[in-house]
Amino acid sequence: MSNLPSQHPTLSLHLTDLTLTPLITSSSSPTHLESLTSLTSSAISSQTTAQRANLGRPQRIMVEYPDSGAVVLQSYLDPRESGGGCGPSSESESVSKCKDDHDHDHDHDGDQDGDGDALADADADADADADADTSRAADDAMAPVLIGVVVAASSDDAREARRAAARLERIGREFQKEWAAQGLELDTDGRSTPE
Repeated sequence: MSNLPSQHPTLSLHLTDLTLTPLITSSSSPTHLESLTSLTSSAISSQTTAQRANLGRPQRIMVEYPDSGAVVLQSYLDPRESGGGCGPSSESESVSKCKDDHDHDHDHDGDQDGDGDALADADADADADADADTSRAADDAMAPVLIGVVVAASSDDAREARRAAARLERIGREFQKEWAAQGLELDTDGRSTPE
């Protein structure tokens, strides 16, 4: 993993989470790190803008500068969209939806004095609290969203930049799988509890 930057010496590579903590970087100086961090920050802003414009969540954005200029590839690795369900959230959401459907079907018991409704409301509140705790635990176990940035100095290196971006994405997905596996392990061992 750490040798990925050395496999692509003509490119700048950077993989971070949303807090801009570098997981992999080819940065060799503080100014280079600052530049890559700034590009990552703009990638996050681009993703937010796309979502606000109701375009959905982008997977990748490519920026090419004119006259054989630089090429910037930004990759967004959201574990909720990986299809494999890296975290337990997909399961807890479906359980929560099923529970909501089940509760809704049985709230109408024909009780005329209203006491049954009060009890049903109390049960629903308790179920909602339990669902919130489960969801919070699932969020704690879910892997973070990662942002990958690859920069090529010229468009001549665009093909290599695409290959490097694909490798960086694979490594990022491996990080996320490991993160989710460790989070699930902590939950099942009982060492990590919802707050």
